[in-house]
Amino acid sequence: MQSEMPRVADASTRRTYVTLALLVLVSFFNYLDRMILPAVAQPIKLEFGLSDTELGLLNGLVFVLLYGISGLPLSRWADRTSRTRVLAAALAFWSLATAACGMAKTFSQLVVARMCVGIGESASQPVGFSIVGELFPVQRRARAMGWFLMGNNLGITAGFALGGWLAARYGWRSAFLAVALPGVVVAAALALVRNPRVVVADGGAKRPLSLFADVRGLLRNRRYCWLLVLSGTYGFTIFGPVSWLTAFFIRSHQLPLSAAAGAAGLVIGLGMTCGTLFGGAAADRLALGGGHRPQWLGLGSILLSGLAFATTFTVANVSLAFAAAFFATLFGSVASPAITTAIQNESPPALRATAASLATITVSILGIALAPFLVGVLSDQLTPAYGKESLRIALLISLGGCLFAAALHYRVATLFKTDNAV
Repeated sequence: MQSEMPRVADASTRRTYVTLALLVLVSFFNYLDRMILPAVAQPIKLEFGLSDTELGLLNGLVFVLLYGISGLPLSRWADRTSRTRVLAAALAFWSLATAACGMAKTFSQLVVARMCVGIGESASQPVGFSIVGELFPVQRRARAMGWFLMGNNLGITAGFALGGWLAARYGWRSAFLAVALPGVVVAAALALVRNPRVVVADGGAKRPLSLFADVRGLLRNRRYCWLLVLSGTYGFTIFGPVSWLTAFFIRSHQLPLSAAAGAAGLVIGLGMTCGTLFGGAAADRLALGGGHRPQWLGLGSILLSGLAFATTFTVANVSLAFAAAFFATLFGSVASPAITTAIQNESPPALRATAASLATITVSILGIALAPFLVGVLSDQLTPAYGKESLRIALLISLGGCLFAAALHYRVATLFKTDNAV
C-alpha cells in the first residue's frame, strides 16, 4: 500500500498540471482569435469605409452583445454538468466563427461572425477560472490564475503579430482563417479531460436552483459586489488603450501595419505575461497576511499603469513609446490574478463559473464594449481640431479610468480588512 500512494498522488498531480496546460492553451486561443481584429482594424476600416466610431463598435460592442448575454447561461450549464466539456465545445464554436470572420464578404457578415465569436468566448474566462478554482487550493490559487492568464497575454502577442504579418502579406482575411484549425484541435484534447470534482460545502447533493436564485445569492455578498464593479473598471483601463494601440502607432508614428501590429503585440503580450506571473506569486504571498493586501498591490499597479500609458501617448520617440507601453501593460496586469482569485474565493464552489461569468459581464460591458467605443467616439469628435492626432488625445482622456480603478481597489481592500477584523 505504501508503494502505491506516491504513484496515485503523482498521477493526480500530473493530471492537474496537464489540465492547467490545456487551460493555458484555451486562454491563448481566446485572445489570439479576439485580437486578430484590432490587429487588422486599419485595412478593415479602409475596405469597408468605416469611421472610428463604427470600428470601435466592431471591436467592442458587436463582440459584447452576445458575449455578455450567453456567458451566464453557458457558465451555469458548466456548473451543472461538465466544465471541461462545455469549455471544449465553446472553443470549437468560436474557432469556427473566427474562420467565418475571414470569409465575410460584407460588413454585415463580419458583424454576425464577430458576434458568434463572442458567444463562444463568453465561456472561456468564467469556466476556465472555475476549473482552476477546483484544481488548486487557496494558498496556490493566485499563482495558477497567473499561469492561466498568461495564456491570454501570449494570445494577445500572437494575435497582433500574426494578424499584422499575415494581413500585410496575404490580406486581412488570411489572419482569421489561419488560427481556426489549431483551436479545434485543442478543443478535442480538452474534451477528453476528466471534469474536476465540484466540492459542496454542506457535503450533500447540489440543490437545483433557478439562475435568478443563484445570482441573488451571489449578490448578497457585498465584497463580491464590489469586486464585480472593480473587475469592470479594471477592464476599462486595459482594453481601451490596448484595442487602439496598433492604430495609434500607425497614425501618430507613421509605422506600417506589420511593424505596428507586431511590435504592439510583443510589448503587450510580454508586459502582461510578466505582470500576471509576478502578480499571481505576489498575491499568494501577500494574502498570507490578509485578503486585503493583494488589493493594495492592485491600487499601486493601476496608478503606475496609467502613468506609463500617458508616457506612451505623449513621447515623440517611437522606441520610448513602445518601452512605455510594455511597462504600462506590465503594471496594469499585476492586479488581474488578485481580482480573479478574490472572486473565486468569495464564490460557493458549485457556483464558481456562474460567479466568474457575472464578473466577465462587467468586464465585457465596461472594458471590451464601452472603452474602445468611447475612444472611437472621442477620436471622431476631436478630428476636426486635431486631425490624425485625435486618437492620441482620446486615449489620453480615457486614462482617467485608472484613478477610478485605484479608488475601487482602496474600497475593496478596506472592506476585506474590516470584515476580517469583525
